[in-house]
Amino acid sequence: MAQQKDTPLPDLFQAHPVPMWIYDLHTLRFLAVNDAAIAQYGYSEAEFLNMTIENIRPEKELLKLHENLHNAAGGELEKSGPWQHRKKDGTLIDVEISSHTLTFGGRPCKFVLAQDVTTRVHAEIKIIRLSRIYAVLSGINSAIVRIRDQQELFEEACRIAAMEGAFVTAYIAAIDPDALGCRIVAWAGKAPALAEQSGFTVQAGAFQSDWPPSRAVRERRPVVCNDIQTDASLVSLGTDFARQGKHAVAAFPLFVDQRVVAVLVLFAAAADYFDDAEFKLLSELAGDLSFALQYFKQEERLQHLAYFDSLTGLPNRSLFHDRLANFVAQVKHENAMMCVVLMDLERFKQLNDVFGRHTGDRLLQMVAQRLSGAPEVGCGLARIGADMFGFATRLTDLDAVEVLDTHVFGPLAAPFKIDERDFRIGARVGVAVYPVDGEDAETLFRHAESALKHAKSTGERYAYYTSEINARITHKLELEEHLREALAQGQFVLHYQPRVDLRSGQIVAAEALIRWKHPHNGLVLPAEFIPLAEETGLIVPIGKWVIDSVCAQQAAWLARDVSAVPIAVNLSAVQLMKSPLQEVLSEALARHRLAPNYLELELTESVVMASPDEAAATLRALRKLGLRLSLDDFGTGYSSLAYLKRFPFNFVKIDRAFITDITRNPEDAAIATAIIAMAHSLNLRVVAEGVATEGQLAYLLARGCDEIQGFYFSHAVEADEFEALLHADRHLALPTPAPDAQRTLLLVDYEPKMLAALRRVVRHDAYRVLTASSGEEALELLALNPVQVIVCDQRMPVMSGAEFFNVVKQLYPDTMRIILSSFVDLEAITDSVNRGAVYKFLTKPWDDELLRGHIRDAFRHYRAHASID
Repeated sequence: MAQQKDTPLPDLFQAHPVPMWIYDLHTLRFLAVNDAAIAQYGYSEAEFLNMTIENIRPEKELLKLHENLHNAAGGELEKSGPWQHRKKDGTLIDVEISSHTLTFGGRPCKFVLAQDVTTRVHAEIKIIRLSRIYAVLSGINSAIVRIRDQQELFEEACRIAAMEGAFVTAYIAAIDPDALGCRIVAWAGKAPALAEQSGFTVQAGAFQSDWPPSRAVRERRPVVCNDIQTDASLVSLGTDFARQGKHAVAAFPLFVDQRVVAVLVLFAAAADYFDDAEFKLLSELAGDLSFALQYFKQEERLQHLAYFDSLTGLPNRSLFHDRLANFVAQVKHENAMMCVVLMDLERFKQLNDVFGRHTGDRLLQMVAQRLSGAPEVGCGLARIGADMFGFATRLTDLDAVEVLDTHVFGPLAAPFKIDERDFRIGARVGVAVYPVDGEDAETLFRHAESALKHAKSTGERYAYYTSEINARITHKLELEEHLREALAQGQFVLHYQPRVDLRSGQIVAAEALIRWKHPHNGLVLPAEFIPLAEETGLIVPIGKWVIDSVCAQQAAWLARDVSAVPIAVNLSAVQLMKSPLQEVLSEALARHRLAPNYLELELTESVVMASPDEAAATLRALRKLGLRLSLDDFGTGYSSLAYLKRFPFNFVKIDRAFITDITRNPEDAAIATAIIAMAHSLNLRVVAEGVATEGQLAYLLARGCDEIQGFYFSHAVEADEFEALLHADRHLALPTPAPDAQRTLLLVDYEPKMLAALRRVVRHDAYRVLTASSGEEALELLALNPVQVIVCDQRMPVMSGAEFFNVVKQLYPDTMRIILSSFVDLEAITDSVNRGAVYKFLTKPWDDELLRGHIRDAFRHYRAHASID
């Protein structure tokens, strides 16, 4: 409080151990100082009384000082700081100030208590630095666990060092052992100096040889320079480094097989950055990277032994299975045929026993060379067993004789010369054909083995898996007959699932979905018969029936003055490429006198990419008919702008696989958001399939999705029920989000008493308060409401607070996240803090006023960032 008369200085003022003084508010001159101030700052009392408070402030803080004096609240106790003060010897110290105004000597003055907090401030800075180093160590170790490529690891390590460790520049230079030079292969932060980018030598005595990175490589130890400006070896680069804010550098060699193969270089923004603690942690980091590089080298060696035959150099059984699986998937995508061929060498065991292992091994090597020299196949030659080889290749029909002549019998026809002796050797072969003998690699391989056993037992040169061929053909014929009966007897029906506009809530379209009303099996879903219909070609007449039935139904609705909407029909690759599709559509529209705007066509990515050029031409012709086109299941296949812009689509439909977990899976949310942005950039409307919850709806609405389709609004229904929906003009009730300006606080705790206690803490604050008892419930609320601050308990079942915040950080990065916990959870919390998922960590039980203050600070922080953005 301000004093109305002069305040005499008590003895306590002089004797107090904390520095104190009184200064004139107009002249800023010291009027009184105590002994503690004289001792701490090094000035005598007389010197102090000839000085102003500006004389103990660094020049950089004078503006801040005057602003603080100008804004000071008169008559109240003020606390401020930390400030920097300069002692008589020039040393800077950090102080926190407590002050209040009074009248002294008849003049308005201020009484000041200056608490030296230099040790604490330096400790806090130290903790921040070490926390960053720990975050770098944790992030790079995590990268080491998941990354199996050296270049990718180098790039990720530099990124983490620059982002998490706040290093100005981080780079890794690889060593050329022949030229004794270094070349930067990965970097992050500010670009390395031009002299570094062009490479540098590690040879002693050469230019640049005394740079820290060069010395670290040459001396095989870490090298630190804590003041670049005073280091003679860096004088040529000192100015450039200073301009970039680089004041300290450390270089750490990376080893493989006891050889230096690279060097990690880190530049810090402050001089004297690399003390013993940081040096130790960063040396551990370099050791971890060296361990990873050693592992990569070892893994490379083991990988070759694990997947290649040491005698012939061919892929072994394991690698053949992997490649066969990929080849089958490729052939399936192309809707093509292929065969798996396995062969055993005839009488090899006898030859090996009679002439010895050396001759047998040499023969196997020569056989491998001969068979490998045949024309290239889809899945190359492999050594499956002792004298068994295998490969897989495409077929144009079920007959593989030409393949066997080219790849097996022809190469083995000529004799093999070993140690001046000619050896002739034949083979027994088993063949399994895709897709008739199996639709996956394991089945095809097993059936080829069975066919090989049959050939060996019967003495035939080769054998097909004929029993399976017969069974497959029989099954397909039976299915084809049942599907023909279904088509002829009217066993197919159509259900309609509405599509809803997210601006109006109205039904704007629907998708026609076929069902098979089997007389014995009931309602059969399309997934159970459409693939087989496509394989047999019956999809063409079935698809024609669907198109005609939709056109007929639309015409009937229009005749009854029903407010009909466009109906989408799904097309298969067979319909698009192997049927007179344009003719079928034109005839159906004309027959039912239906305008083309009442019909839409849906195609999947795999359909249009089966033959892109032909598909693009066909789709352009369909657009000329006035039909609208949708790309279905987007995100599950090629999903790129490069091909999407080639095709004249009106709509893109996000596959339901990315919608199911969109409110709690950051990857699904990111994919859906990217698809929406990608489609809108091409002026395409976006439809989300499989929307089942209000949270999914709200999330998609907030990201600009145009339409939804799914159980949240309606299942697929029969024609009469869909007509009733149109007659009733049923709308989707769109969620009304809270205004962005309203401050919204989300409280999350699985204990009702704790939630009630948290609500009481903020009951007098003007917040809109939401509560949730689990992370899952909280994510649903976040999808429905704009939330600025979240307070969450750490110890919750199913999903802990740290796990919840890690998801929220990715889905809603602008939110301010405060976690409550006991000290036993410190490790989990520290990990989340290091990753930036947690804004504040408070212990339980909490202090109500302290918690309220942190929540207020969080809202201020949010507003500050929002205004900057």
